[in-house]
Amino acid sequence: MFTLTPFCRFIRNSLSTTIATSVVVSAGVNAQVEPSTTQSTGLERIVVTSQKRVQSLQDIPTSIQAFSGEALEENNIANLLDMSESLPNVHITETSSSKRIFVRGIGSGTNAGFEQSVAMYKDGIYLGRGHQAKFPFLDMERIELVKGPQAVMFGKNATAGALSMSTNPASSLFEGNVKVEVGSDNERRYSAVLNLPVTDDLAIRVAAFDESRDGFLYNQARNKDEASSDASGVRFTANWQINNALTAQFKFEHGNFSTSGSRYQYIIDTPARDEQIALDPTDPGNVGYRSFLLSDTSGLDYTSSVSGALHPGGLDEGNDTSTDNAVIALTYDVNDFELTSISTYSQYDWNALFDADYSEVSLIRQEYIEHYQQFTQEFRVASPVNQTIEYVAGVFYMNSELEHPNDVLLGASLLIPDLPGTSLGTLAQFEQEQESYSAFTSLTWNMDANWKANLGLRYQHETKDVTSEQSVYALFEDGTPEAVQQFANAAAPAISLSLSGAGIHNLATDRSESHLSPSVSLQYFGFSDTMVFANAGVGYKAGGFDGSGLNSSQGTNVDPNSGFEYEDEKATNYELGIKSEPIKNILEVNATVFLTDYDNLQVSEFNGNAFVVKNAAETRVKGIELDTRWAIADRWDLTANLALLDFTYQAYDGASPTVRQAELLGQATQSLSGRTGAFAPDYSGNIALNYESSIWSGYTFNANLAVNFTDDFFLEQDLDPIAKQKAYEKINLSVGLLDKDDRWSVSLLVNNLTDERTFSQANDVPVISYAHRFLVERPRSILLQCAYFF
Repeated sequence: MFTLTPFCRFIRNSLSTTIATSVVVSAGVNAQVEPSTTQSTGLERIVVTSQKRVQSLQDIPTSIQAFSGEALEENNIANLLDMSESLPNVHITETSSSKRIFVRGIGSGTNAGFEQSVAMYKDGIYLGRGHQAKFPFLDMERIELVKGPQAVMFGKNATAGALSMSTNPASSLFEGNVKVEVGSDNERRYSAVLNLPVTDDLAIRVAAFDESRDGFLYNQARNKDEASSDASGVRFTANWQINNALTAQFKFEHGNFSTSGSRYQYIIDTPARDEQIALDPTDPGNVGYRSFLLSDTSGLDYTSSVSGALHPGGLDEGNDTSTDNAVIALTYDVNDFELTSISTYSQYDWNALFDADYSEVSLIRQEYIEHYQQFTQEFRVASPVNQTIEYVAGVFYMNSELEHPNDVLLGASLLIPDLPGTSLGTLAQFEQEQESYSAFTSLTWNMDANWKANLGLRYQHETKDVTSEQSVYALFEDGTPEAVQQFANAAAPAISLSLSGAGIHNLATDRSESHLSPSVSLQYFGFSDTMVFANAGVGYKAGGFDGSGLNSSQGTNVDPNSGFEYEDEKATNYELGIKSEPIKNILEVNATVFLTDYDNLQVSEFNGNAFVVKNAAETRVKGIELDTRWAIADRWDLTANLALLDFTYQAYDGASPTVRQAELLGQATQSLSGRTGAFAPDYSGNIALNYESSIWSGYTFNANLAVNFTDDFFLEQDLDPIAKQKAYEKINLSVGLLDKDDRWSVSLLVNNLTDERTFSQANDVPVISYAHRFLVERPRSILLQCAYFF
């Protein structure tokens, strides 16, 4: 039986007050106040398509935030990382190995077997893996983020939410733009868009970019700033009106992305290390702390690191990614019904070289290769609107293939004097083929002028076939004694397991699962310019297999019962909310209260050797989200968003221990029951103020000031207290000038104006006890943008 906790009672009372106040204000304002002439422009209507129809955001019965393409430009939001700063309850970080997205504290960890818990789509293409989503926000139409489980409409693995990105279609106008941007860290961005009507029925659009940036973290071992980055890409779009009823759209996008170096900073937990040395001064694990890492007194200064391993061929640490995405969408209108077919193809190749010991010596070198490709097909039908019964129904199919070789080379002679001139290697190969079938429907019953009910259902069946192989080998310098070689070959499996957690195995297995995901919502429009809603739903994230090949819990002989397979995740969500316009077209206030229970939440924890995949038994996430837009006057508008979050592991007894727990207390696991999770601050939000005015005979001046803030939060899943980001506020400022004919513009953009120094992720360092690494976020940056429009 569900009982109200004090927190739930607080939320209930707060929402009741909000609803009552909004209703009273709406009634009073509409009866007595007319908008003044200084407020005549009003709020821009935000259009979204999260329900597979074009609708106003104010009519959607769930928590959703959206950006138009123009808003992305005004706020200097160039990519997913920029966007996350403007979205409360959202944390996005991009490491050298993956992009991770967390919504309301829920997200996927680092593992090749994982797909994102936030389902991402771009122009109808499912982007379930972080490497698919590296393309920047170029020539965008809109971006929508729906929070909470979204199984019916977005289906596959959307247990934390769904992010939908739409690029601009080709239109009947001849238009385009060219932009040149230069800034801090030798940053250079170049982009161009050309829209060309070929005939009355056919138009094409081309968008391209090229950008580069030097690093901002000084590497003492290499005497250079890291990590530098280079990226380029192009998108081709064609829209063809075949006849009055049938339209076709084709989009193809190709991108290349590379980074060189690392932006991790490394420190030692000095107090814990000193405790261990006092207990056992002769422990060989204590040898080399100061020589491997920065001095103990350097601490976290956000400006320097030590990482020096080089590939035997002389290549620096870094990674390269190549992506291709294509979609063909057909839309057929007949008797007010809309039939849609969306066929997509997506693939990427990723190659990466890591200094896996993160020290200034070449102890562990890790090389990743990942090739992925997928095909999806969706057919759906949408009934006519403005009917008593409306519906959207469809079927979806997906096939994907993943190849993931992983080569780890250990400089064994550095740690084991008996093995001079010897390196030990671990070669892993993970391959997976996946198929998914689903059918879905969403039905809306317009009961009367005030009430609307929505019922949704999705059936999904998914299969995964995998092979996972891992072997060890030894490499010897010329002249290495035969006895040493024999000893190394015999001891290689045990040494490899001890140093890197790598176990020998050869597995071939599969899993199959089916799920039925229902949703229901009720909307009430009886108050003036106000909609009150309640919804409930269930979503699932498919189970799978550990793709790291380095799960030390598996031992030297791995079998499917020792941690290789993880189970599916279930989310049960409840929301109650209000969307209102107390002053029509001037003031908009939205609020959502949510409670989500997760069973078998999938987590990935770094245990000092590898990212270990497991299921956290029970997790509850609850809170409130407030979104406000206010057209203060003709020249001013304000946006404010606030999120309160309470993340609790209800039952999680087998979590990986912190370094201190493992080394000092000898714990193999820890209990996180009753604790919070990583990337789950108690509060987060942002306030943005925008000013626009005509000056100098028609020239337009605009300025935008945004403050993004968050409470403190843990940076790694084991909740090590040393890996905790303190609360902070970041300020972004932009000013610009647009000429009177809308032909050119000049803007100055400053991100992180006060130069706040923060981290986005942390984890333990392998081999070297009590050492930690922190992913440093970019300090203050300045960008000058010049644009020409035609």
